[in-house]
Amino acid sequence: MVEERRGPGRPAYDSKQKLVAAACALLAERGFEATSPQMFQQRSGVGHGSMYHHFPGKGKEGLALDAIGHMRASTTAFLDGTPTPEGSEVEEVRASIVAALDRLFARREGQALVRLLADAVAGAIPSLATATRDWCDDIRAVIVVRLRADEPGADLDIADAAARFLAPEFDALAEELLTAALGRGLLHLPKFALPETAEER
Repeated sequence: MVEERRGPGRPAYDSKQKLVAAACALLAERGFEATSPQMFQQRSGVGHGSMYHHFPGKGKEGLALDAIGHMRASTTAFLDGTPTPEGSEVEEVRASIVAALDRLFARREGQALVRLLADAVAGAIPSLATATRDWCDDIRAVIVVRLRADEPGADLDIADAAARFLAPEFDALAEELLTAALGRGLLHLPKFALPETAEER
């Protein structure tokens, strides 16, 4: 058997990374409840015991938590990288946020978040429910920062005082925009194929 050699500077892609990548994809495609540990292993191409080796005592739940952490970071980076129109009217800023959220929920991590929020089993597991709630909080925080739209060179003390005064309005609008985007994301979520039953084969 010939051992595959990595090129110089190419990092090793170990079994844990493969499992997390597979979990990100499957959580987006199927959600938590509809994905079995065997599906994570098959998609990742790793050995049978790898999931329990890397996530001892937690298995599927621990793997899902790692995948959520990875996708939370990716979500924040994506939203932070989306330009906000400078010096725009409130409606233009709002429209840019709506467009960014719609693009997010068309992406893998956005679809995974929608599926997790709609998954009663994931919602009943405290660690997954907390991680999903924290993920939504991250998105709301990014929305609030975009709503503030501080002018470059503005007095930071004045801007912060104004932001504190308007915080309840910003929070309410962030919640409204996120809830509406999640609803649109749910409506446009791709369907996944159920496995064939023995009778259909």
